[in-house]
Amino acid sequence: MSKETLQNKSITHINAFFPRVDGSFVGDPMPVYNEGEFDIFYLNDVRGGSDLGVHAIHLLSTTDLYHYQNHSEVIPYVNNVNDPELLLGTGSIIKVGDTWHAWYTAHNENVFPVESIMHATSKDRLHWVKHPQDTILPGDNYRGNDFRDPHVVWVAEKKEYWMLITTRSNGRGVIARYSSTDLKNWEDRGVFFDNDTLTSNSNLECPMLIFFNGRWYLSFSDQWPLRLTQYRVADNPEGPWRKLGNYAVDGAGFYAGKLAIKDDRLFIFGWIPTKAGNSDQGNIDWAGNLVVHELIADKDGQLKSVIPQELQGVINDNPGSVRSLQPVKTLKTATQFGPLQSYVYPPLPKRGELTATVDIPSAGMIMSFGLTDDHISDSTLNVVFNKTKGKIYFFNSPLTSIHRANAESWMDVPMGEKIELHILIQDSMAVFYINNTAAFSTRMYSMPGKPWSISLPQSDSFHATLKIQEMK
Repeated sequence: MSKETLQNKSITHINAFFPRVDGSFVGDPMPVYNEGEFDIFYLNDVRGGSDLGVHAIHLLSTTDLYHYQNHSEVIPYVNNVNDPELLLGTGSIIKVGDTWHAWYTAHNENVFPVESIMHATSKDRLHWVKHPQDTILPGDNYRGNDFRDPHVVWVAEKKEYWMLITTRSNGRGVIARYSSTDLKNWEDRGVFFDNDTLTSNSNLECPMLIFFNGRWYLSFSDQWPLRLTQYRVADNPEGPWRKLGNYAVDGAGFYAGKLAIKDDRLFIFGWIPTKAGNSDQGNIDWAGNLVVHELIADKDGQLKSVIPQELQGVINDNPGSVRSLQPVKTLKTATQFGPLQSYVYPPLPKRGELTATVDIPSAGMIMSFGLTDDHISDSTLNVVFNKTKGKIYFFNSPLTSIHRANAESWMDVPMGEKIELHILIQDSMAVFYINNTAAFSTRMYSMPGKPWSISLPQSDSFHATLKIQEMK
């Protein structure tokens, strides 16, 4: 084993809202709920490691989405520059009888096809046997450089297993379907879902098909330009697939979401990316910290993202201090889009839940983080709640110029006269849960240890109730 793997194995437990094992990062989770706990298989990202190979499949398990057991590496890459499994990619894990099956991606740019689908089995989900004879190669109708992310699901009404695969056909990003009755022999059934996103040539990564609350849900993450984990809804597994008004589970601060069901409840597991150099101005990395939302369906099948009940229970039971927050100062802030009244608060704890109810009688409000002085107009980390447009934005640019800047991420969130927030804070991460409707994940390296503010138009009266629950 590499020295990085040995270090990883030495860390057996992690307590966190958004876990990762020290020395590595979480990429592309593959969650399974089994016998009272979530098993979260994922691609382990080691940066600058001593091996040629990367992205072995690792396993975290948890019952409450805060206390995690680290099982470390379970399916290794092959540390050989000529082996198809030099780099592992996303897949899915299912349990049939007493046997676990993993279908996952092999990737190596030194061989052709660059990507192929691999199979492994296990009796205990920790020790796996690979079956190279079961490898699935892309046919001529699919692009060999893009043939990945297999998701296997049993479709009872069809009495067969389906495998969805991210690939390309005729220059378009599509999801292909293969079918099998024995998990051994697979038939190519062609394109299952054609691209209906903003950019039809974008790859639709990490696809998943699941039956929940009387409907079928198809999820995927568009590789560009929005980088949103999206979903579509249908009344049967063949479609047709409907794109609802709010078709994303989070903003672009959350990627590669995969679904799991626990006792008729739906969850989605993804990752918050790090940034190069641990800098707010750095490029967005691949992989980061695990994040989990619970998803609740309304009468039309639209999904709402909320804090999982299990995680909220851990927060409520935590012995850390609970206190109300009052502004330490009030400032006038001049901006190009009008004068603001800003209320400045003391630094947030390293880990905790901020709850807030804020009246927004007019256009909306702005939360600015990482303040270094009283010049709030210079703050570069700004979460904007635009009531008029019904959107929340994250701008990684000075408040004075955000009217000319592109938002780093955004979400559609209808807003009334009040905004109710539950914000989970951990180090440089803040995940906003808004009005028990939407989740919005952010990475803000300049946030820890610094004051922050709430700004509203000066014509508005300020009414807010804020409380912080610190995690001990």
